[in-house]
Amino acid sequence: MPFRAGWDKTKAWFIHLLHLDESAHSIALGAAIGVFIAMTPTIGFQMLLIYFIASIFRANRVAGVPMAWITNPATILPIYSFNLLVGIKVVGGSEAMREEFEQALQGIMNKDLPWWDLVKHWWDVVMHVTLPLWVGSIVVGAVSGAVAYAVMYYLITVYRRHHRHHLQLEAAAQRAADDAVAARREDTGATDDPDGAGNRGP
Repeated sequence: MPFRAGWDKTKAWFIHLLHLDESAHSIALGAAIGVFIAMTPTIGFQMLLIYFIASIFRANRVAGVPMAWITNPATILPIYSFNLLVGIKVVGGSEAMREEFEQALQGIMNKDLPWWDLVKHWWDVVMHVTLPLWVGSIVVGAVSGAVAYAVMYYLITVYRRHHRHHLQLEAAAQRAADDAVAARREDTGATDDPDGAGNRGP
């Protein structure tokens, strides 16, 4: 079950993020950079770009690099078709341009090409819609990245606060248990030596 396996890996990765010895800001910024780059038409270079930019901004790379897989063979068409639509609204263009882009991209996807061949054909298609696609991708990427930062920062902060509170409760319970054991030992000692004979000299 590929979906189940993918979900389990995603959950394990997210749990790993929550326990990283990094600030919530660093992790959230890394995720935001990853989402932003994933929305840009830089297929084939996204992981390298995320790693490089995250390093410049001292963001967490573990949170950022896997975001490149947001754009994969199953999502390329809907994501970049929408980005192109946004770009057309901003800088101008025709509906025919988007339809031609979708047809060309769909033709590539139907060929079941190896990943690198897909990348080469992708760049051939992108050259015909460079400006509106880039503008739309930057707009969508900026919004998506901001949302990713806010959500990730909130989740990490809430989780760590809850986890810290849980650890404090456990520590308090352990101290109470230790105090109870110590009190029982004192009571037992007093019962065994009620007159304090153990303290009297010869």
